[in-house]
Amino acid sequence: MAPAPTAEAIIKPREKSTDTVYLALREKILSNELRPGTQMLEQELVHLFGVSRTPVREALIRLQNERLVLIVPRHGVRVRNISMADIEEAFQVQTSLEATAAVAVAARKPGARELKTLEKACNEMDRAFAKDDRDAWANAHESFYVRLVELSENPRLVQIVGECSDQVRRARESTLRLIPLDESQAKSLRAVIDALRQGDAQTAQTLCRENRTRNLTMQIETLQRFRILDV
Repeated sequence: MAPAPTAEAIIKPREKSTDTVYLALREKILSNELRPGTQMLEQELVHLFGVSRTPVREALIRLQNERLVLIVPRHGVRVRNISMADIEEAFQVQTSLEATAAVAVAARKPGARELKTLEKACNEMDRAFAKDDRDAWANAHESFYVRLVELSENPRLVQIVGECSDQVRRARESTLRLIPLDESQAKSLRAVIDALRQGDAQTAQTLCRENRTRNLTMQIETLQRFRILDV
């Protein structure tokens, strides 16, 4: 007689299923594949992912806690709309905390090994610009800031900036094809790297804030001009 499955053996597959549904839906929402206002029935998601209702429900609760969806009893789930106020608030917090991260990193004068990933991001931006590859350019631009915040070695800062970045990404995906690529941004970010290398916290903070503000301002103006969001 085969031994009965352990509680761990039962729980882990369900957790894996929940993570799979959660990550897949989250990516579809952040990339705007599932547009704001899109409504889905729970049963549709069960069929889509080939899982039971439990992992679907658990995934939706996690997404609702992140303010990405709204669970409507007896009507399924709806992808939350994102307002201009939401975007501007996230922009402000993200920009401020990334500049704070730059100060923290500069204070300890990082070495060449730590700065290598920042330089790599700038090189990838240059290559993407030459090819007019907007997706690659945007990904490299964001990876610079992700790595910068990680170098602050402040887990709470990393978490908060990541949450803001998720909201901002929805706006970025909506404007990516409408804003011309800016070749000067890679040069600006290299100046940030130089300031970090020299331990010049004030310059690193200022340049970081200016670069991010310029980029995000263009996104907000484009959202407003094309009335992409409900303002």
